[in-house]
Amino acid sequence: MLANTLAEKRELLVWFLRTNRLKKPEAARVLEFIKNNKDILARVKFTSKLADKKDTLLVSAVYTNTFPFEFRLNNVHYGTVDEVIHQLKTNPPKVLYVWLSYVSPPSCKLCNRSVRRPVRNRISPASAAHRMLVDAVRAVNQREWQRKHLLQEIDKALDNRDVQEFNRLTEELKKLSCEH
Repeated sequence: MLANTLAEKRELLVWFLRTNRLKKPEAARVLEFIKNNKDILARVKFTSKLADKKDTLLVSAVYTNTFPFEFRLNNVHYGTVDEVIHQLKTNPPKVLYVWLSYVSPPSCKLCNRSVRRPVRNRISPASAAHRMLVDAVRAVNQREWQRKHLLQEIDKALDNRDVQEFNRLTEELKKLSCEH
């Protein structure tokens, strides 16, 4: 499973929204709604196979060969973002299967499925790839949080006219910017 805890699910949604341009941009509202609603987020299971499921959400990034946006609740299709959010509020499914369709980076060696071979007593390449993705998402979110925190502290130093603190914090911000 790609993301199990609420924090991992939230981080994956944040990563997906930050790093992908959506085929249907207004679909971001649905993902934001899910991300901010713990009850719905707890019901989410990420998958890439929706055909046999009755409660599903598909959101696609550009350059994928999947449909831009699809929501199905009890096998009934809903086409607009407002309908989807209304249905999630009034009739939340027991489990919502979500497929975030995006293109894997070309340099991702673990994403090449043709190289997979079963290995005994080791973590599968798919698990390792999922773990690496979750860790990468976590690292990006941590850097973003640090950047925002430093900007707030810089604002405080400016308000207090503390030149030394301002210089120290801006150096930290520069180092953080250079790390990635």
